[in-house]
Amino acid sequence: MSQIQQSLDVPERMHLKPERVQELLRRLPGWNLGEGGKVIERRRDFVSVDEAAEFVGRAGKLAVCQRQPVQIAHAGRSVSVTLTGHTHKGCTGGLTHPVFRLAGLLG
Repeated sequence: MSQIQQSLDVPERMHLKPERVQELLRRLPGWNLGEGGKVIERRRDFVSVDEAAEFVGRAGKLAVCQRQPVQIAHAGRSVSVTLTGHTHKGCTGGLTHPVFRLAGLLG
């Protein structure tokens, strides 16, 4: 196998460098790096269970619209959101600009 063919077989890396991840996190109050630097997460506490449930629905719809995976844990007035990139078209995924865009939309 030629060296060119070997390089074509390796998935392209789409994730951001750690320095860029830290820079973007500084712009998103409340969001933290989690799981070995592979996800960003945030916990929000709401005034009521209904308000928390409304946020969960809105977060899910935004994730679908942005085509980004999201993990949402809802317990009473507390909601935890975890965002991670996904493998797309042979790329390795990871934290990408679309992940941070969704975090910004979620607040």
